[in-house]
Amino acid sequence: MKLNIKYLLILSLAVFTACEDDFLERYPLSEITPENSFSTEADLELYTNSFYSDLPGQGGIIQSDLRSDNILYNGVPFEQTGERVIPGEAGSNGWSWGDLRKINIFFEYYENCPDEEARLTYSGVAHFFRAWFYFDKLKRFGAVPFYDRVIGTGDEDLLLKERDSREFVTDRIIEDLDAAIANLGTAQTVDRVSRWTALAFKSRVCLFEGTFRKYHGLDGGDDLLTQAAEAAGRVINESPYRLYSTGNANSDYRDLFASSNAREQEVMLTRRYNSDLNVVNNVNYYFTSPTQQDVSLTKSIVDTYLTSGGAPFTSLPGSQTMMFDQETANRDPRLAQTIRTPGYTRIGGDGTELLPDFSVGISGYQIVKYLLDESQDGFEASFQDLPIIRYGEVLLNYAEAKAEMGTLTQGDLDQSVNALRQRVGMPFLNLANANTNVDPILQSRYSSVSGSNLGVLLEIRRERRVELVMEGFRYDDLMRWKAGNLLENHFQGMYFPGLGTFDLDGDGNDDIELFQGSPTTGLQPVEIGGVLNFSNGNSGNIVPFADRTKSFDESRDYLYPIPSGDILLNPNLSQNPNWE
Repeated sequence: MKLNIKYLLILSLAVFTACEDDFLERYPLSEITPENSFSTEADLELYTNSFYSDLPGQGGIIQSDLRSDNILYNGVPFEQTGERVIPGEAGSNGWSWGDLRKINIFFEYYENCPDEEARLTYSGVAHFFRAWFYFDKLKRFGAVPFYDRVIGTGDEDLLLKERDSREFVTDRIIEDLDAAIANLGTAQTVDRVSRWTALAFKSRVCLFEGTFRKYHGLDGGDDLLTQAAEAAGRVINESPYRLYSTGNANSDYRDLFASSNAREQEVMLTRRYNSDLNVVNNVNYYFTSPTQQDVSLTKSIVDTYLTSGGAPFTSLPGSQTMMFDQETANRDPRLAQTIRTPGYTRIGGDGTELLPDFSVGISGYQIVKYLLDESQDGFEASFQDLPIIRYGEVLLNYAEAKAEMGTLTQGDLDQSVNALRQRVGMPFLNLANANTNVDPILQSRYSSVSGSNLGVLLEIRRERRVELVMEGFRYDDLMRWKAGNLLENHFQGMYFPGLGTFDLDGDGNDDIELFQGSPTTGLQPVEIGGVLNFSNGNSGNIVPFADRTKSFDESRDYLYPIPSGDILLNPNLSQNPNWE
């Protein structure tokens, strides 16, 4: 208990801002000074344990996708309307540094510990989390000031420094990750970082920045793509991780996420939740309560799922005017494990088949990924672990990096994309066929992709969108691919030929009534003419908020603005382009 009290005091000191450094010199007892507190392995472990609270939870993982073209909900995010403004308050909009200060305090004092092995191990943890901190800043703001030590009141030159270049910050992130890779252990630990976690994260960082530079016309992308492939390759060839699979193609993908405890075979880093400790989330409540954001998939991503035979769904005659039971039949099994489709039954339920609920999912494509049994549907009643890094992502990072480099082979595909397809019983992706038979819909969507690997790159992007939906990647992917224009479209939901009653599951009985004015049946009512309208006047796909302007400024919106309050405090900070 004495140790815990000591560290509560130390951690409270660690989060003070630089202007309060004078307080840090007024410790109540010498035993709780930083100089005397990082002296044992237990001290280092307890201090670095605090870093894990900086990892994303439900908001940073699941709700991050609300900014993307995967999701329809009861609003339109500012990232899609062009209505973002420069915030005034210093430290807002993600321009905050308290987490970094906490990490740099560790680096200032950890060498007080005489145990060399402990110093190396826990410095590896700190290097990982500093890389995590700066990668978030890089994605959001581009160039930012890089600080590798605690800033005091006497460090006016650092407090007023300019932003370091994007290239410099990226190099420092990679240096931190390389130090983490060198110093961390190899144990398979789902809630603590390891060498494998650091390698997996390095593949994410290098793929992001390598493709960002390629598609935004910046230098240095090729080397980063090489590093992404090498880091992912090490995880594939050296680590104990593999895809979670029991051989059941119709439930394994669902069960990977609908699990109270992370599937440690595949999940490399998770956010832990535990009902006994009252560490809970709202995932079930978020996806099942009409009082939440009515989150659902868009027609765009539903169309992205292949047919069960491996053909693009959009290549089927009449694909855009199929009713729900037709469009969801004979598809990639991941679709039925991500949204309610005909025949869906709830985990732990009585076997009753449940249809989509438009009061919960505004597009009709109601999400079931992550859902456990109904006992966890209440507010703050869910306790499933939320994967942050998993082996499936590493496979996709590997395939994409190799394809972008022009070195992808059929063997690489079999080891990566086709391993994911094998889990769900989908036909394998053939390199030559993909490059010969390019999907025109994907080609029009990602018009900046070119070269001899055009077709397979597009198919890898398809696979990434399907496999990683609602895991917090899609918006960042659009930004790095310079595909922000896709956010300008009015996203659509299910197709209906007009008002009236309709049979959603094809059992011969109507289930839903689309009406104007007042409903006339006891079926599930969906009002047309208010928030929801048809894409073609009296018929078509459901479109919410059609009256809202959608806009994405290619010269500005790939980065967020820096708060004006921070620029007022430090006039040497430059604002991001075209945000002035």
